[in-house]
Amino acid sequence: MKTERIELKDSGVLFDKERHEYWLGNRQLSGITGMLQRQLFPDEFDGIPDTVIKEAARYGTEVHESIELFDSSWINDGTQEVLDYISLCQENGLVHERSEYTVTDGENCASNIDKVYRSSDETFSLGDIKTYGTMTPEKLEKARWQLSIYAYFFELQNKDAKVDRLFILHIRNKAKADGAFDHISNIMPVERIPSDICKELLDADIKGEQFINPYSIPEKYREQEDYIRRLIQTKNETEARLSEIKSEILEDMESMGVKTWDTGTMRLTRKLPTTRLSFNANKFKADHPELDYSPYERTSNVSGSLLIAV
Repeated sequence: MKTERIELKDSGVLFDKERHEYWLGNRQLSGITGMLQRQLFPDEFDGIPDTVIKEAARYGTEVHESIELFDSSWINDGTQEVLDYISLCQENGLVHERSEYTVTDGENCASNIDKVYRSSDETFSLGDIKTYGTMTPEKLEKARWQLSIYAYFFELQNKDAKVDRLFILHIRNKAKADGAFDHISNIMPVERIPSDICKELLDADIKGEQFINPYSIPEKYREQEDYIRRLIQTKNETEARLSEIKSEILEDMESMGVKTWDTGTMRLTRKLPTTRLSFNANKFKADHPELDYSPYERTSNVSGSLLIAV
């Protein structure tokens, strides 16, 4: 049976763009970005000069408006950012449905979704445009919460609709001090946070309570931070010292013309200098795009790993 095409509902919320306020009748609703900053990201702008913040906001607004003009009126202003946006939509099969689509829980909160794309008669994808120079883990996590709450409100407002994908449209082409351009154009998928957790966050903020983030680092690992730092330092110092000793041993073995030393409990073997031939598959593919390489390609699983930055 053919699924009936879902048309998106109007939220009934009025958005005051100049004041960035949301109103439902005579009641002002809370925005999502301010709530996220209060609850989860209070240090987001610490140490950043106001001039830098204002310039970033100005540039971001310009890019948003240029892209929105294209989506609403098919007007291409010729900027690299719009050209990149068009390419991203074509490459990823994004069918624009709405821009700045206002969603709400109907009681306390509301926000505008940058981009809504139609996937099918009843499924949609939500995109958020970001113009950061660097997408830090903190910025990525904030966008994840933001988009997840949007998805929660979206499905709440459109009862039979489903959100299938969340992603960031990371678009930037800003001149740097040296005259070069900081050019970024990609789509970053975002894993959705369950709606019940989003609701817990919103409820805590409404009650004036501090939300306990279930995704924050567990206390048992936080308590081990100093210990982990010491282990990493010891590891680095040990590896550096071992490298020095190996260099000394190799130098002595080479000067003596010895290939092997054996202490009875440890064997030291000197590998002779040699050459290695490797095949540059990427260059070969670029030089011969007409060939089919699939019969010679092998896919293997790579285990996940943990990176610790100190």
